[in-house]
Amino acid sequence: MRKVLITGAFGQLGSCMLRSFASDEEFVWVGLSKEELDITDASKVAEVLANENPFAVVNAAAYTAVDRAEEEEAAAIKINVEGVETLAKACETQGITLVHISTDYVFSGDDGGTENNPYSPNDTCSPCGVYGRTKREGELALLASMSSTPHYIIRTGWLYDSEGTNFFNKMRKLATQESINVVDDQVGTPTWAGSLALSIRALLKSDLNSGIYHFSDKGCVSWFGFAKEIFSQLGLSPNLNAISSTNYPTAAKRPANSHLGGEEFSSSLGVERLNWKQSLAQCVGEFVLWERVKNIAEEWTHEPFDEEIRSTVSTWLEEDNRDELIECFHMEMEFGTGGMRGKCAPGTNRINTATIAMATQGLCNYLKSKESELPSPLKVTIAYDSRLQSPLLSRITAEVLSGNGIEALIYPELRPTPQLSFTVSHLECSAGIVITASHNPPEYNGYKVYYSDGAQITAPHDQAIINEVRKVKSLGDVKRSTDNVVELGTELDVAYRKKILTLKRSSSLSEGSEVKLVYTGLHGTGALSVPQALREFGFENVYEVKSQAVPDGNFPTVKSPNPEEGEALSEAIALGESINADLVMGTDPDADRVGIAVPGPDGKMVLLNGNETGALLCDYVLCNGREDGSKFDAQNFIASTVVTTPLLLKLADFYGVGHRETLTGFKHIAAAISHDARTYVVGGEESYGYLIGDTAMDKDGVSSCCVLAEMAHELKKQGTTILQKLEQIHREHGVYQEGLVSVVKEGRDGAAQIAKMMDDFRINAPTQINGEEIVSTRDFSDGTQPLFPKSNVLQFITEKGSRITVRPSGTEPKIKFYVSVNHVMKEGEDYGSIRQQLKQRVQDLFVSFGA
Repeated sequence: MRKVLITGAFGQLGSCMLRSFASDEEFVWVGLSKEELDITDASKVAEVLANENPFAVVNAAAYTAVDRAEEEEAAAIKINVEGVETLAKACETQGITLVHISTDYVFSGDDGGTENNPYSPNDTCSPCGVYGRTKREGELALLASMSSTPHYIIRTGWLYDSEGTNFFNKMRKLATQESINVVDDQVGTPTWAGSLALSIRALLKSDLNSGIYHFSDKGCVSWFGFAKEIFSQLGLSPNLNAISSTNYPTAAKRPANSHLGGEEFSSSLGVERLNWKQSLAQCVGEFVLWERVKNIAEEWTHEPFDEEIRSTVSTWLEEDNRDELIECFHMEMEFGTGGMRGKCAPGTNRINTATIAMATQGLCNYLKSKESELPSPLKVTIAYDSRLQSPLLSRITAEVLSGNGIEALIYPELRPTPQLSFTVSHLECSAGIVITASHNPPEYNGYKVYYSDGAQITAPHDQAIINEVRKVKSLGDVKRSTDNVVELGTELDVAYRKKILTLKRSSSLSEGSEVKLVYTGLHGTGALSVPQALREFGFENVYEVKSQAVPDGNFPTVKSPNPEEGEALSEAIALGESINADLVMGTDPDADRVGIAVPGPDGKMVLLNGNETGALLCDYVLCNGREDGSKFDAQNFIASTVVTTPLLLKLADFYGVGHRETLTGFKHIAAAISHDARTYVVGGEESYGYLIGDTAMDKDGVSSCCVLAEMAHELKKQGTTILQKLEQIHREHGVYQEGLVSVVKEGRDGAAQIAKMMDDFRINAPTQINGEEIVSTRDFSDGTQPLFPKSNVLQFITEKGSRITVRPSGTEPKIKFYVSVNHVMKEGEDYGSIRQQLKQRVQDLFVSFGA
């Protein structure tokens, strides 16, 4: 990323830019105070620029004491003229773009500056005081010093922000006075520092010619009118009096009119120019948010919050760590498609001992309200994965349950998520909780809630639990004890594996198997469960990736413990190729999803995507029928989601079983299993999650590994391969190719960007994509899809049967784009060529859709 230095970085503009662009994905913004970079010190300027090597410098350093400048002209000249010249020469010498902030005070206000006749960059300058004159001389010095290197002078006026010394903050502080007098005969445009900051960023991305430009928000108002609007938006009503400038004498004369316009500049950058009232509303919104965040954060510096939380939040407040505090406290966590998941840190919007405890208290309150409908006595089972804080958070959860008189059945060591789901039903519990963040990076953890049927909570329970959690106003409302905490024994492990064995259909496996299997648990719970389950299923040649067999929440050998990403399986693939394995498998940290690789014609391993694995698995299960040997029929069904390959529907039709399509998130498949009168057989999601039969009521990576291994065994006995079987399925039912692009948008700003992207897709819905006419649009948010709960998902279907789906992730800061294309094979067509053509179509659709 390119670096941008900001001089005078702790003034209102500099601090606003650093605050606004703290998580910028294109530029690194570095702020320097006067102590760190005195722009009047030529040697220091040259040294800092050489060491920092920035792409650009934004000069927000200036002598801005307008009245005092009349007596301290030499000081104003030193900074506003000599300092600017020094900085400009250094930037020219080192080839660094310079953006210099100037002022409306370079004009008198007597010959323009009105709303109908704003000053233009080419108008004659006629400053009426020392401050304006030195700023103009600084502009001229810059222009004389730079020629070959891009340089920009941006004039602005009436700048304000919620931080720093400015009119907005002065009025806010004066609000308690009995009477406030404000000048009403000086007119200009209040301009929020945030608006100017966005324009500067856009300028640095542009190829605009060097020169002088004007920027202000839209519209004009007097100082009195500005003050009146400030108080109105803050919800304050002091006694405000309009006076003339003659009744408020100052050492320096101010321009009577100082509107600079700026529409041409904004348009050339593609930046929307807001009315000053709109910008003020944004500034007030930031101020109100920050005040609320500080107040909430202050509460977290006292007991009963634990010492670590109190210390961390206190440090943030002392250091004025605005970005961290806002991200951690601006909202409360909510349940998504996978429950409550987020980064581990103090705050209402983070996973920590406090949010877990309060969430559990809310859950306890809900379970007690439903006690008559639940198994008696109330008991809840708890499991956790290998993440760093999982043991602690699971113990906190157990103690809160116990404190509320609910028996807490806790696994003493990590266990797979599907085993938790199994245990809830097996022990007839009221609910279940697993502490996990699935495949997210190490800094994440989460809290998944299961109801008495062993499935993740869905409506109406999910929102009702959230409502109960919100009623828990403080940590002091949480009850805790250790009296009713019971550790579960290994007999549950045996029972879970016995349930998995009911899925076995191969009679020859009792005689052993020649299939070579490579497995990796990616430092998660699968390493403790999958190898044993495979051996009990009949597989002896199970090779584990030793470096990844030890549970470790740091996930030291992978960039991401996500089997969807090829890199995660790289060590397993290397091992598989070295021993000529028949199948490579890897599960995520909580072992509910599995990714596989299979040998290609050249012996090199080929990664399969989640849709390909799902199609193979469904075909195998449907072909083999029930445990008693009978075939499945219309009394059975399979399930998939709106972003899973339509090939599964083709397979359901071929085998004469039903099909249920659900929203993304396996909890919706579980809900379909619970509510459908037919018997569920098999199903899955494109995201590598599958469930066969009733081993659990959630996706089950442990049982999926066993059945996939059995499939590899049977195919090898038949003298064929997994890739050949996939080709056979495609030739019989159609070739389907899918793709996924995830765009990461972190933090509060990222969430707003994702929301805007979804709004734009709805408002400006495409009529064709890459030459394919859209014949149907499914918007799952507006009630037009009555078979589905409302959800923020859009799906476009083209004349060729292609599907393009866009939705925000429910568990990660991402917006996801899915594409599915297909082709019916004709006799004589080359399978490999068709696959390549479809892969290209997928990529072309992504590009055309802007993903």
